[in-house]
Amino acid sequence: MSTTTTTSQVDLLIVGGGPAGLSAALMFSRLRRPTIVYDSGLYRNVQSPTAHTILGHEPISPEAYRRKARSEIEQGYEWTQFVDGKITKLVKSDKGFEAEDAEGNKVLAKKVILATGVRDVLPAIPGLQEAWGHRAIHCIFCHGTETRDQPFGFLLTGANAKFNPMIMASGFKLWNTLTHPKTFFFTHGMHTTTPEGLRDSGLEKFMGIIKAHPDKYEIVNDEITSVEQSASTLTLSFASRAPLSIPYILVFPERILPSPHAESILTKDLLLADLTPFGGSIAAPDPALPAAGMPRMGDDPRTQVPGLFWAGNSGSPMANVNLSVAQGQQAAAFAGESLGEEDLQAMLASV
Repeated sequence: MSTTTTTSQVDLLIVGGGPAGLSAALMFSRLRRPTIVYDSGLYRNVQSPTAHTILGHEPISPEAYRRKARSEIEQGYEWTQFVDGKITKLVKSDKGFEAEDAEGNKVLAKKVILATGVRDVLPAIPGLQEAWGHRAIHCIFCHGTETRDQPFGFLLTGANAKFNPMIMASGFKLWNTLTHPKTFFFTHGMHTTTPEGLRDSGLEKFMGIIKAHPDKYEIVNDEITSVEQSASTLTLSFASRAPLSIPYILVFPERILPSPHAESILTKDLLLADLTPFGGSIAAPDPALPAAGMPRMGDDPRTQVPGLFWAGNSGSPMANVNLSVAQGQQAAAFAGESLGEEDLQAMLASV
């Protein structure tokens, strides 16, 4: 039995159906230009039951948010097509870009927006991945407020030694207003009784505060061997002490990599540059711009490849839904401007 494949020609291909890709699709659809959005169904926040700080939608499930946004675009803009599938090949061509999906269908696009997202690589502790987005959280604005007035913990690992001081500074600057009756600092085998362990844990600067409030703060140096999530708590087991149960724990990823659906296309051959070392994200076209760290906003959404743009976590791993939406709109505006300039130059050349 033969399988029929298709070849589509569009002005814009958007790879990714999360907030950044949907926002880019909505913005670009206003230009009445043919567009295809590929949605692989893989999303960074897929395990989170709710999303916060989205104006007019407080709170909302990420799935409901995506479904509503896509439905509005499909109903209002017939020239924008959604495909539930995965782009597996993407190369630059003389006339733009040539893409192919997992079914063998081809897309010829003048411009491309990579809204491909990322995936978080957590510390290799059994059970932690299952708790991610529920009781293992990463951000006060995204999920932290719900931890108020309950015991809380910070997980600090050796792999994150260069980030731990930032995590702890944020902990003391932002989280104190949530009045956790008890806060644990889990150093996962880094012994704060040694100079190296104290430095790498990120706690060195804050030891005076911790020692001044022994009833409020506790350091646990033991290695965590497993995490088990229940309806109301996380139970942490250790190498040499009794298990401990707390409602929530903050976890910072040890690495951020491209989403699995984008690994085959985010190559140096396409991008003409390596991905950022920690973020696994698309590097800024201007070396003077920050490649990772705090959310990039107001940056140039272009890559080093003409006609290829980034939006959302693919280029700004720390961006939340709102920033990703803004970045999607900006990428779409740049793509539309670029296409319009090309059309204008063709008109001027024809007269």
